Amino acid sequence: MRHKAQDDRRRLEELSRLVERTLPAERKRRNATAGREIQKTTDEYDAWFLAECHAEDIYQVEVDFPRLQRYALVVSMMGMVEANVVGFCRAARRIFAIADEFNDLTPRVIARGVQYLERYAGVDTARFRCYVNLAEDLSRVRNCIVHSEGSLKNRKDADMIKAFVKTIPSLVVDDHDRLLPKQGFVENSTHEMHNLLNRLHDALRKNVDTQLGRK
Repeated sequence: MRHKAQDDRRRLEELSRLVERTLPAERKRRNATAGREIQKTTDEYDAWFLAECHAEDIYQVEVDFPRLQRYALVVSMMGMVEANVVGFCRAARRIFAIADEFNDLTPRVIARGVQYLERYAGVDTARFRCYVNLAEDLSRVRNCIVHSEGSLKNRKDADMIKAFVKTIPSLVVDDHDRLLPKQGFVENSTHEMHNLLNRLHDALRKNVDTQLGRK
């Protein structure tokens, strides 16, 4: 299970780095293309028209594409965390012969999964509660992206998300009241969520070793 979490993290980080490398290169290419085409024309109206057209293309790679790509990465990241937490719960049920099965089909999978491990497997999260809390904040961000396309308008948890945004330099709310992840947000969040999974694994492993009489 630890190796699976590590592999998931590595793949996500590699994809994130690929996206962050590709976007600036595409922006540079589009800027160069726009400059060449505008310089070729001698008609003032044509030059203005070309500039407007290229401005829209450049805006895509400067704002729209990074936002959408990072949205997708956030959703993938939290899906990865949920899948691993569910795996821990299922493993704990088998190992400790827990009667109650963990339900992964209802909301707040990570928070409920942690509670399941605390209640039935004796996992103590006191020393890494900050990671558990962060997972809840990131889950709200993910839900906002999935269900509201990143818009905070009319969301009941808008104030909670905005309070979280104030603590994260790489996540902002734009002029349209929409979440805008910056470069580094996905990478940093992935690192922190991997810390959560590591600590859950270690705490669960410790209790398993204790039950089996291993040192």
